Amino acid sequence: MYFSYVFFFFFFFFKQKTAYEMLRSLVGSEMCIRDSYKHNGNGIRHISTNASGTRIAFIDSSNGGFILNPTSEVTTTIENFNASTKKLIWDSSDYGVILGIDTKLIVTYCYTPNSRHGPVCEPVFQADPTTYNPTTKLASTSLPHRSTPLCVYKGNLYCQTAASSIAQVPLSSHKLIYSNSKRDGESFINNLQLNRLPAALALATKPEQHQIVAKRALHLLDIELAIRVYRSLNQPTLVMCLEKIRHIKEKNILLGHISMISGNFNDAQNFFTRSSRPILALEMRRDLLQWEHALHLAKTMAVDQVPHMSKEYAQQLEYRGEYAKALDHYKGGKMAIPTGHQSAELDAEIGTVNTHNAACDGGLARCMVRTGSIRDGVQVAQGLKDVTVALECAKILESMNQYEEAGAMYEAGDQPEKAATLYITETKNLKAAGRLLPKITSRNVLVMYAKAKEHQEQAYGEAEAAYTQAEDWDNVVRLKVERQNDLHGAYKIVRKTRSADAASMVAAMCRKKKEYGPAVEFLVLAKKTQDAFELADAHNCMINFEEALIGQVQIKDGVAPPANREDFMLVAQHYDSKKKPMQAGQYYEVAASYTNAMDRFMTVNTEESVGRAVEVAGRARSDALTNKLIDFLMGEVDGEAKDPSYIFKLYMALGNFEKAAKTSVIIATKSQEAGNYRAAHKSLVETALVLQEKKIRIPADLRRNLMLVHSYLIVKHIVAPLDDMDNATRMLLRVARNIRKFPAHAATILTSTILQCVKVGFKSSAYEYACIVIQNDKYKAEMNDKHKKKVESLVRKRGKEEMNDPQEQNTPCP
Repeated sequence: MYFSYVFFFFFFFFKQKTAYEMLRSLVGSEMCIRDSYKHNGNGIRHISTNASGTRIAFIDSSNGGFILNPTSEVTTTIENFNASTKKLIWDSSDYGVILGIDTKLIVTYCYTPNSRHGPVCEPVFQADPTTYNPTTKLASTSLPHRSTPLCVYKGNLYCQTAASSIAQVPLSSHKLIYSNSKRDGESFINNLQLNRLPAALALATKPEQHQIVAKRALHLLDIELAIRVYRSLNQPTLVMCLEKIRHIKEKNILLGHISMISGNFNDAQNFFTRSSRPILALEMRRDLLQWEHALHLAKTMAVDQVPHMSKEYAQQLEYRGEYAKALDHYKGGKMAIPTGHQSAELDAEIGTVNTHNAACDGGLARCMVRTGSIRDGVQVAQGLKDVTVALECAKILESMNQYEEAGAMYEAGDQPEKAATLYITETKNLKAAGRLLPKITSRNVLVMYAKAKEHQEQAYGEAEAAYTQAEDWDNVVRLKVERQNDLHGAYKIVRKTRSADAASMVAAMCRKKKEYGPAVEFLVLAKKTQDAFELADAHNCMINFEEALIGQVQIKDGVAPPANREDFMLVAQHYDSKKKPMQAGQYYEVAASYTNAMDRFMTVNTEESVGRAVEVAGRARSDALTNKLIDFLMGEVDGEAKDPSYIFKLYMALGNFEKAAKTSVIIATKSQEAGNYRAAHKSLVETALVLQEKKIRIPADLRRNLMLVHSYLIVKHIVAPLDDMDNATRMLLRVARNIRKFPAHAATILTSTILQCVKVGFKSSAYEYACIVIQNDKYKAEMNDKHKKKVESLVRKRGKEEMNDPQEQNTPCP
């Protein structure tokens, strides 16, 4: 059927039987054909145009509804069209709204000229406010009885009634769409179906509704609105994607991108392939990792990408467990090595190809192994010399119980310990495992190998070497004792490692061979102290027990830890029974039995034992023991007073430094009186240093006595090497003023002072001390005859002039 039409006053003429229609021009009298359209062989029984005359809706003789675009001559089928529809009317205020009217019902359709599927005309369905989606029931409206539809405006159908009045019929599809005050799900869905997206967006209150609006905007190719909605939903990824495609002018490319964003990848591929850039379809499939589609596209539009696609598809197939297909694609993914003149670009290209081929060969090796071509797969993997591929093949082979090949692959994968484990436990190939020993650090694997060598091959030397490498000293000692009869070698190892189990084995062998001394030693190392003591007591080798015990226990400040004190008590009691109090006291002290130790030391009553008793009292910090020792030192026990230095040592050991200082002064005074000045000096210095270290004030009498003794001892060093006569004279005068503290050499000290004063010019001091010497018969008698005449002459010839000593020079303040 042909029908002709013009866009002049919107008059249309059509016939069902003629092949074309002639139209007379309203301007002139001549006939002219402006345009014609041939439908699909069916006649036209109703036609209607929109208000602007750009679209024509018609019903053909088969009761089908269509919309024609006169410019492109493309017809759009009205979906879900009711065959009983008699009339089509466009809404004069809304471009895409068209009504299908029969004798009773009015159905609303919405025509969309531009969408992801092209121009479409869809019916409006009733809304479901709970899901924000339309239902499957049409949003139909009842037509008043015996009324004639005239026109549609803003969702209202105006009809002429039987009484020739005009009636207004609100359409159910337009319920509340023009009201912004009532925000409900029904008005939102109606606006959405009628493509009133800004109004639907204004009614949206939930993120789900915004998401629906955004998807609808993409469907209608409204990129700007979709960007605005997705930005409000805080979806920057989609916003950035849409920003990149918003300026695309080619329709197929734009539709392809929108379909891809919407998840309709087949549609996107169809659009891309029909566009000027079909390669976009390949890129999309590649980005989606849909390698089967990508490979199919690459064979037609990008042959150079086929090897890459084949490799990627093979990897995907391998992951899915389709190893046979993956093997074929790995083979098809191999690339030829490029050739040409030597250049940096060629070298880089060759490197890229080699990397690609290596990945394919790795996949080949894995798939060959999985498909049963184990030997070929192993050869390919070994030829690659890739640790990762070797390990992957090794794990596959191990899961297939192919342990010999798996071990070889673990070797190639630089995991000698795993390979050796398989050789030892599964294949019993100890020779292959022994080859890997220098590379193995795992003690478990080494011990496993050593046990296999020992029990399977009786190769005790190799087993011992493996045990030694694993530092399994118990087994090394066991081999030496039980298999190799090397007892002395076992001694060295046990003494070095101090292993209790190994020591127990060696001790048992020593007892069997009647070597009781070493047996006692190793029983102590084996933590069998009571057995060791009984053996030592029975065979007179207590010294071995003592040495082993001291070597085994960490003694701190002369006392054993609480856990080991009972062991030392055994030794002390042994020496008690042997009437050896000194040795018994020593071990009582180590065992922290201070009362017993002090009793034994006081019984011995020697210089060494008294000193040890003082140490015991200082360590015990017991008032009873301290008083007992003081009574002993003062002679109240045996009537013999001990040297005062022991009192000093006792106070030092107790930490009573003030009493120690006083005692030190007393001892030093006695030493001075006896003329033993160096001993006195040493005692005073040691006490002063201890007090200084403990940050305790040094008493004045100790400081003064130390100054006097020190002055006396250094005078000769100042006179001879330093030739410092002035300071030497003043030090002698200091000693002379305290001459009572030097009774043993008083005459000699005073004589030296007088002669030194005369020599340096200290006339007053020389005369003063000369008078003292002459007036004291004892000093005068002890004086040398040579010096006596000089001193007497000094006193007789004093003269009348005034005598003064030189004034001491003071150094400036720092």
